[in-house]
Amino acid sequence: MAKVKVTFIVQHTAIHRIFREPFELDLDDRGTILDAIRLVDEEILKKTGKFPVEGYKSLLHMVYHPFENRFYNQVAIQGYLKPGSFLNVRENPKKPLPNNVTIMLVPEGPCSSEGEEIIDW
Repeated sequence: MAKVKVTFIVQHTAIHRIFREPFELDLDDRGTILDAIRLVDEEILKKTGKFPVEGYKSLLHMVYHPFENRFYNQVAIQGYLKPGSFLNVRENPKKPLPNNVTIMLVPEGPCSSEGEEIIDW
Protein backbone atom coordinates (compact mmCIF):
# COMPACT_ATOMS: atom_id res chain seq x y z
CA MET A 1 0.00 0.00 0.00
CA ALA A 2 1.35 3.41 -0.97
CA LYS A 3 2.04 6.04 1.65
CA VAL A 4 1.10 9.71 1.62
CA LYS A 5 3.51 12.16 3.25
CA VAL A 6 1.87 14.94 5.26
CA THR A 7 3.49 17.86 7.04
CA PHE A 8 1.14 18.97 9.80
CA ILE A 9 1.49 22.30 11.60
CA VAL A 10 -0.59 23.04 14.70
CA GLN A 11 -0.65 26.67 15.74
CA HIS A 12 -1.65 26.58 19.38
CA THR A 13 0.52 27.88 22.22
CA ALA A 14 0.16 24.89 24.56
CA ILE A 15 0.94 22.40 21.79
CA HIS A 16 3.75 24.49 20.31
CA ARG A 17 5.52 24.60 23.69
CA ILE A 18 5.91 20.82 23.45
CA PHE A 19 6.22 20.33 19.68
CA ARG A 20 8.25 23.11 18.10
CA GLU A 21 8.61 21.41 14.72
CA PRO A 22 5.81 20.36 12.34
CA PHE A 23 4.58 16.79 12.58
CA GLU A 24 5.83 14.63 9.70
CA LEU A 25 3.22 11.92 9.08
CA ASP A 26 2.94 8.89 6.82
CA LEU A 27 -0.67 8.02 5.99
CA ASP A 28 -2.09 5.20 3.94
CA ASP A 29 -2.97 6.33 0.41
CA ARG A 30 -6.64 6.70 1.45
CA GLY A 31 -5.75 8.73 4.56
CA THR A 32 -7.84 11.82 5.31
CA ILE A 33 -7.37 14.98 7.34
CA LEU A 34 -9.13 13.18 10.19
CA ASP A 35 -6.59 10.35 10.04
CA ALA A 36 -3.79 12.92 10.13
CA ILE A 37 -5.28 14.59 13.21
CA ARG A 38 -5.59 11.17 14.91
CA LEU A 39 -1.88 10.52 14.25
CA VAL A 40 -0.99 13.92 15.70
CA ASP A 41 -3.08 13.03 18.77
CA GLU A 42 -1.13 9.76 19.10
CA GLU A 43 2.17 11.67 19.00
CA ILE A 44 0.94 14.16 21.59
CA LEU A 45 -0.28 11.39 23.89
CA LYS A 46 2.95 9.43 23.47
CA LYS A 47 5.05 12.42 24.53
CA THR A 48 2.83 14.03 27.18
CA GLY A 49 0.53 11.30 28.51
CA LYS A 50 -2.50 13.59 28.14
CA PHE A 51 -3.75 16.33 25.89
CA PRO A 52 -2.07 19.61 26.96
CA VAL A 53 -5.02 21.97 26.35
CA GLU A 54 -7.31 22.29 29.36
CA GLY A 55 -10.92 21.25 28.77
CA TYR A 56 -10.26 19.04 25.73
CA LYS A 57 -9.65 15.31 25.38
CA SER A 58 -7.68 15.54 22.13
CA LEU A 59 -6.96 17.72 19.13
CA LEU A 60 -9.72 15.93 17.23
CA HIS A 61 -12.14 16.67 20.08
CA MET A 62 -11.07 20.32 19.99
CA VAL A 63 -11.59 20.91 16.27
CA TYR A 64 -14.12 18.44 14.82
CA HIS A 65 -17.89 18.00 15.20
CA PRO A 66 -18.33 14.25 14.55
CA PHE A 67 -22.12 14.19 14.34
CA GLU A 68 -22.18 16.85 11.61
CA ASN A 69 -18.92 15.76 9.91
CA ARG A 70 -17.41 19.23 9.97
CA PHE A 71 -14.87 21.43 11.69
CA TYR A 72 -16.07 23.97 14.24
CA ASN A 73 -16.48 27.58 13.04
CA GLN A 74 -13.58 28.83 15.16
CA VAL A 75 -11.14 26.36 13.57
CA ALA A 76 -8.91 27.59 10.76
CA ILE A 77 -7.60 24.77 8.57
CA GLN A 78 -5.95 24.84 5.15
CA GLY A 79 -3.93 22.50 2.97
CA TYR A 80 -1.08 23.49 0.67
CA LEU A 81 0.38 21.39 -2.11
CA LYS A 82 3.08 23.91 -2.93
CA PRO A 83 3.38 27.64 -2.34
CA GLY A 84 0.32 29.27 -3.84
CA SER A 85 -1.55 26.00 -4.40
CA PHE A 86 -4.32 25.56 -1.83
CA LEU A 87 -6.31 22.43 -0.98
CA ASN A 88 -9.66 22.85 0.73
CA VAL A 89 -9.64 20.21 3.47
CA ARG A 90 -12.34 21.93 5.51
CA GLU A 91 -15.28 21.16 3.20
CA ASN A 92 -14.73 17.40 2.95
CA PRO A 93 -12.88 16.00 5.99
CA LYS A 94 -13.20 12.43 4.68
CA LYS A 95 -11.58 13.06 1.30
CA PRO A 96 -8.20 11.32 0.87
CA LEU A 97 -5.21 13.65 1.06
CA PRO A 98 -2.70 13.92 -1.79
CA ASN A 99 0.97 13.16 -1.29
CA ASN A 100 3.28 15.91 -0.03
CA VAL A 101 0.53 18.11 1.38
CA THR A 102 1.15 20.59 4.19
CA ILE A 103 -1.71 21.14 6.61
CA MET A 104 -1.97 24.27 8.76
CA LEU A 105 -4.38 23.97 11.69
CA VAL A 106 -5.32 26.79 14.05
CA PRO A 107 -7.73 25.25 16.58
CA GLU A 108 -8.98 28.59 17.85
CA GLY A 109 -8.61 31.06 15.02
CA PRO A 110 -8.40 34.71 16.14
CA CYS A 111 -10.39 36.03 13.19
CA SER A 112 -13.16 33.48 13.31
CA SER A 113 -16.78 34.29 13.47
CA GLU A 114 -18.78 33.37 16.52
CA GLY A 115 -17.20 30.37 18.24
CA GLU A 116 -19.18 27.23 18.88
CA GLU A 117 -19.40 25.21 22.04
CA ILE A 118 -17.47 21.97 21.74
CA ILE A 119 -19.62 18.87 22.17
CA ASP A 120 -18.50 16.15 24.53
CA TRP A 121 -18.17 12.89 22.64
